[in-house]
Amino acid sequence: MKVSTLLFLMIVLSTNLLFSRNFRVNQVPNGSKYSCNTCHTGFGGPRNDFGKQIETSYLDVSGNVLWGSALALLDSDNDGKSNGEELQDPNGNWKTGDPAPGTLSLVSNPGDPNSTTDIEDHLVLLPRTLQLYPNYPNPFNPTTTLTFSVPEPSVLRLVILNSVGQQVREFEHHISAPGTYSQIWNGLDETGVSVMSGIYFARLESGKVSQTIRMLMLK
Repeated sequence: MKVSTLLFLMIVLSTNLLFSRNFRVNQVPNGSKYSCNTCHTGFGGPRNDFGKQIETSYLDVSGNVLWGSALALLDSDNDGKSNGEELQDPNGNWKTGDPAPGTLSLVSNPGDPNSTTDIEDHLVLLPRTLQLYPNYPNPFNPTTTLTFSVPEPSVLRLVILNSVGQQVREFEHHISAPGTYSQIWNGLDETGVSVMSGIYFARLESGKVSQTIRMLMLK
């Protein structure tokens, strides 16, 4: 095969690979600012720290990015700012198709430790309402992470219930400052016994306010 022909085929293959990945740009908030460089070093080069984390744990079976609270709260490039802070969606509330959140000029690259956001923490992180986010992963076996935002100092109960409403596990949190927190449930009940596969509910309670999410354990 001639060198020119081989070079042409390599260019076509590279172009096709880049095109096949372009859809992921729109699956993270404000992905348009850095385009493919949000997850790669150089245009379509090796994955950066953010891209590696997505590839390892945050793609569904179709290759779509699983953007949400779990990925938003991580700091992939260890620069002191979470992925969500850098992409102007600190709690991972944005969904594909929603308007871009925050301010585009303040977006920094979550995979580049030399690119950090200048926005101040208190302008981004302080939640306005009590919020319990979907657990991740879900379905899970045996461990899942429950993330919640708290608008003011309070005592919270995070209760795990089985499908008929019986309490399986309880966690109590004494929150001293507004912010976003997380609790890992390892699939054990109060006696330390692993629960069976099935549907469970997590209920976050603060005074008279409560929120509930549905979870699925598969063994």
